[in-house]
Amino acid sequence: LYLGYAKVANRALADVGENDSSKLSIHLALGTLSPRRIVETVQQYNNKEDEGEACNWLISHLEMRDFFLYTALAGNKKLFSIDGMPISKQRIIAWQNPSMNNKNKIAWTRWATGQTGLPLVDAAMKELMATGYCSNRVRQNAASVLTKDLCLDWRAGAEWFQWLLKDHCVGANWGNWQYFAGVGSDPKQRHFRTISQAKRYDPDGSYVAKWFPNLLLSTNDVEARLRPWNFVEDWGTPMIDAKSQYTWQDMQLLEEHGRIMEVEEIDEDQSS
Repeated sequence: LYLGYAKVANRALADVGENDSSKLSIHLALGTLSPRRIVETVQQYNNKEDEGEACNWLISHLEMRDFFLYTALAGNKKLFSIDGMPISKQRIIAWQNPSMNNKNKIAWTRWATGQTGLPLVDAAMKELMATGYCSNRVRQNAASVLTKDLCLDWRAGAEWFQWLLKDHCVGANWGNWQYFAGVGSDPKQRHFRTISQAKRYDPDGSYVAKWFPNLLLSTNDVEARLRPWNFVEDWGTPMIDAKSQYTWQDMQLLEEHGRIMEVEEIDEDQSS
């Protein structure tokens, strides 16, 4: 394990390809690396390099992984139940079966294959299909759209991820899907505003442009990588109301200024 990158990794980014993720999840899933070995190595590094707790996030993530594994063992069949194992006993969302009718089938297919019209979500699904991996940040955004916007059965999303992920772990995958669907170990109903999320975690649009290079060719304005339907001629309207994908602050910026990127951010991007 080389932990020099771990202490400076920006794990919240949409794209963690440049040493901003440990990528240990694949080894953990396959059993080619022991969690105890990782913990011991981190502790030794902290003591030897006098780095304090710079790399302890690796340990905390392993603890979360253990939590989901033990939750899966305790829940047994409930792990795969549509009602999950919620802290709150009241189901708020009436999920629909993706194969119930043609409308649902189309919605499911567009989500699963990266054709929702929302750049961050679509880039995530394109990356997942191409590589078997995508960052935790974009997994969360994709899960939010399926469960909170399209209101399709969260278990279909969990199964799709299970089929595609190289680092698939039953407890972590299904536990996290329950978590974001609102039927897991969290009383909150989380709804990610994917356009505002892209602004925060892919501010230069480089992640989206990696999977949709036509966004680079169409315009130099980074705003177009956040909401291309207003800039790129052949980019269709998103399949869900785009207004639901902004925070109220960004919605206010859009209404008042016609864009959500601040002037200094835009100037910096265009001058590079």
